[in-house]
Amino acid sequence: MTAPERPVAARSTKGGALVSGKPFIAVEVVWGDAWISTDDISVKKAKSLKPVKRRTIGYLVAENKECVVLCTDIYDKEPKTVNAPMVIPWGWVYEYYEYEAL
Repeated sequence: MTAPERPVAARSTKGGALVSGKPFIAVEVVWGDAWISTDDISVKKAKSLKPVKRRTIGYLVAENKECVVLCTDIYDKEPKTVNAPMVIPWGWVYEYYEYEAL
């Protein structure tokens, strides 16, 4: 299975926070998330259900062919550690933005 082309709405080359001299870029990902309900509904209604559209902002940890990895926090004194990593598959991404530091 080939990974879908990554949607890119805006890109920048300037990093945000620095950890040991390496810039972490702030990114926003608009994506469709899976969800579950324990309610009973009709088959007709079930066929019309859609993913939940989310907007997530975090520090970019990595990008690869399968996904983008974000985190919520970075530590100045622990440059090899991030907090709350989040993996979003490219196939779930609608929009993707990288932000420049102000």
